[in-house]
Amino acid sequence: MMDNKGQKYYKGNISLESLEGWFDGVDLKDARIKLCGVLGDPMINPECADIVSYLVYEKRVRYIEMSTNGGTRPLSFWKELADISSASDGTFVVHFSLDGVKTNDYREGVNVKKVWENFTHYVESQGHAIWQFILFDYNKHEVQEAREIAEMMGVKFYVRKSWRNTADKSPFKLTGTDLDHWDTIEEKTRSGNYEKTDIKCRHKAENELFITSNGQLWPCCHLHDEQVSGKTDILTKVGLHNDLTTSSFHDILSSSWYKNLLEESWDRNHPLHLPRCYLSCGDNGKRQTQFL
Repeated sequence: MMDNKGQKYYKGNISLESLEGWFDGVDLKDARIKLCGVLGDPMINPECADIVSYLVYEKRVRYIEMSTNGGTRPLSFWKELADISSASDGTFVVHFSLDGVKTNDYREGVNVKKVWENFTHYVESQGHAIWQFILFDYNKHEVQEAREIAEMMGVKFYVRKSWRNTADKSPFKLTGTDLDHWDTIEEKTRSGNYEKTDIKCRHKAENELFITSNGQLWPCCHLHDEQVSGKTDILTKVGLHNDLTTSSFHDILSSSWYKNLLEESWDRNHPLHLPRCYLSCGDNGKRQTQFL
């Protein structure tokens, strides 16, 4: 979508060397890390297995989950990840986003047969896995079959229902839900048509952070999406310096915006107010993803 708009954004991979520099002196033993490409997929990083090994064996991270559509790479790659997962005794888990049994329309251009080959080979090689199934109208009739297959494979199975599925313009719209429609809440947010924000912030409540592939440190993926999609230039508006290539992890987190201004800006009348905070986490977090 961004390519079609002619919009410029960083296209690259996190390198193991960069990661080692960013996390130098950072204790990750009690951390939970999710490898999830907002603008890509971690499996296509050529150093993916090396990065996972570094996090498992050198940084001793408590829990690592890699989220992927599983649609490429040779079977030897999935065997390598399975070996790491098995040796980690479940510290490292691969989260396969497979939205159907025979259909996978949401993952445009993904070869479902290839996904099943990779998924099956990984599990049969003793890798720990989660199957996440995003619910849409087109695939909801396959949920029970998927659940039975997952049980037979010994894989954890989660059904995800997201408020973004309910967009009036979405070709995969999920009807008959009690979730707000995406288009409605988006219009309400951008027009400032709300009173209280009532932010339930994952960064503040759960100490969540998001690191981009070019080394920017954000409180969450939502604000990064707001920046990279061009909806709000947060870096300029806030005067935020969040580049791990020039500043340390701890220095960025000790900045005034991270320490004070982010939470203060949830007031709709604050000069640094970011509508995206309300859009994604407002109304006491009612639009956060539900797992069934």
